[in-house]
Amino acid sequence: MPETAGLEASASKHGSQRRSVEERKKMRLVTVPSAGAKLRLAAIACLLAAGCATAGGPPIDVQAREINATLDTSETAIGPGDTLSVIFPHETEWNQPEIRVQEDGYASFLGIGKIPVAGLFTDLLESRLSESYTGLVSRPELTVSIKERMPASVSILGEVGAPGEIAVGADRRLTMVDAIARAGGFLKATAHMSNLLLVRWDAREQRQIAWKIDARPQHWGKRDTIFLQAYDIVYIPNTPIDKVDIWIDNYIRRILPFPSSTTVLPGVVPSTP
Repeated sequence: MPETAGLEASASKHGSQRRSVEERKKMRLVTVPSAGAKLRLAAIACLLAAGCATAGGPPIDVQAREINATLDTSETAIGPGDTLSVIFPHETEWNQPEIRVQEDGYASFLGIGKIPVAGLFTDLLESRLSESYTGLVSRPELTVSIKERMPASVSILGEVGAPGEIAVGADRRLTMVDAIARAGGFLKATAHMSNLLLVRWDAREQRQIAWKIDARPQHWGKRDTIFLQAYDIVYIPNTPIDKVDIWIDNYIRRILPFPSSTTVLPGVVPSTP
């Protein structure tokens, strides 16, 4: 496939040399994260490095259908930087036309205060707010909408040329291989591609899902490939990752601005204490 072959060449080329930040900006291969996002990415990278110490995962094409089945095809969950609007059709004095979601995933609401909203779909937030406003207003029916969204992105971390956030286009057709290429490609000398880790927030089920994937180049270019969605984390370690379930619970759940939840690891045997 010519397109996939181009991605392989791009990933290999960018993995063999580090470009300056200014040059990468000009090429528009990486996004420029906000100050809060930079801190969050730095913290994730440090913690990820601490959890690496077994066998690799199944290849990309073997897991692609299962992973792609978890994509949010209808909407994107609320995220940091989004601007929300809350409208009460019967209690207009409680209307809140602009509510900013903070970097920690919380937002402040009139009469309620700060509550976590990142990682929720608007219908679930409507239900939770309506319950919270019961007793505060006589008719707590309300509508939540996303007035303005921050550009959707994924995080590519670990052994790549330019770790950071990669923009997800409006068509939501960003493949994992393409994202790695845009992050400067994997570093051939140190990347342990057979132990790549993909962590995804499932907003509908309110849980995290993680897969260990064999993403070595010999598995690229197959018919089935993996697509990413907003807030996905792809981590390429420099050694195999052991005890993935404990590692995810200890590091990822403490950093991402989403509610505490169960982590589901398809195909990974849970570690014993």
